[in-house]
Amino acid sequence: MKKRFLGIICLLYAGIIIYVVLSNNIKNYLAPQMQIYLKVAIVPLLIMGMVLCFNNKISYEFKITDLILLLPLFMLILAGNGRLTSSFASNRTSNFKKNTKLVTTPTETKEQIQEPQPVELTGDNKFIPDFEIIDANYNELANYITYPPKLDNLINKKIRVSGLSLKQASYLPSNYTMIGKYAISCCAADAEFIGFILDYDKSKIDNNTWYEVEGILKESEDVNGYTIMVIEVENLKEIEESKQEQYIYSCNNYGDGSCKDVLKYNLEY
Repeated sequence: MKKRFLGIICLLYAGIIIYVVLSNNIKNYLAPQMQIYLKVAIVPLLIMGMVLCFNNKISYEFKITDLILLLPLFMLILAGNGRLTSSFASNRTSNFKKNTKLVTTPTETKEQIQEPQPVELTGDNKFIPDFEIIDANYNELANYITYPPKLDNLINKKIRVSGLSLKQASYLPSNYTMIGKYAISCCAADAEFIGFILDYDKSKIDNNTWYEVEGILKESEDVNGYTIMVIEVENLKEIEESKQEQYIYSCNNYGDGSCKDVLKYNLEY
């Protein structure tokens, strides 16, 4: 029975991995490039579990400290399907940390800076975005658009994006809301919330809710006085959470790995 304890643990881990793979919940825990390692682990875990349970020639002395092997199992149960809420995002953000303030040249004056011109939407209410934010370009465009290297290239551009709403955070200006997704490079432990800032009536947006947004990019400032782009919302609708991917990755994890969904915008730096 003592050695069977370890065998049962191995079989339980193998079963959990099989479950998260078949249910496609593995994407809620690991980035695509890391998933193969977890899948490969299924075979040795099954073999070890079977050997420890049924091979009487193996001896093992059980120790009370072995119970720590159950801890990851309890953590997985508590984690549920692994999806994160916006409460986790309040202190986990990335595209508000690594940018420099926009500096004008000495020859520019306030009067010389061209004011953005209003944009009129078509009468038939068709919204054709200049930037269509999808998972394959989310990570790169969230950073580029929020803190644009060339401001004039983005003012009054149309954008469509979906994400999880966040209404309050230390890095978010009090009069704005944010929608975004969690960017991960390895696993859920390094998840950082990235996204786009909305200029919209906060009372009309629920926190921790998935929305699709269409709007116009406008210049504004973050809490530290840095120049940012915000979305002046034209259309907003709630979308079904179960159909949305909460995690996004670097663009080379999508399609053929060429980042074509980013390169097609010919971004200027």
